[in-house]
Amino acid sequence: MKSLKLLFLLLSTLSLSACTSVKLANLTQEPIPSNSSQSIETAIINGCKAKGWTPVKGDNNTIDAYITVRSHKAHVRISYNEHVYNIDYVDSANLDYNDGEIHRNYNKWVHKLSASIRQQINN
Repeated sequence: MKSLKLLFLLLSTLSLSACTSVKLANLTQEPIPSNSSQSIETAIINGCKAKGWTPVKGDNNTIDAYITVRSHKAHVRISYNEHVYNIDYVDSANLDYNDGEIHRNYNKWVHKLSASIRQQINN
């Protein structure tokens, strides 16, 4: 009986550790300092490129950014004005998006993208 409980506990732990979905993070109202030496658009484009994202200029202060890592793909839209920028999820492939949940790596990629944009803005 003890070994059956131990086996059940082990299987439960393994199945929980295999879950890689987390709540999808959209980054909103990320501040832009007023003393930025380069244009916000240029900073965003350079920040995308520095982290392996492919930026594509859109209309009305938006940039679509794409990343491919092995078989995983993500597409975000970065909207901005002179005070803030937002990074919003648009689409993905092989990241198990389902009802507001996505593979945990997506959030890591987006947070690293935002940090890269902030670094470019602060240069």
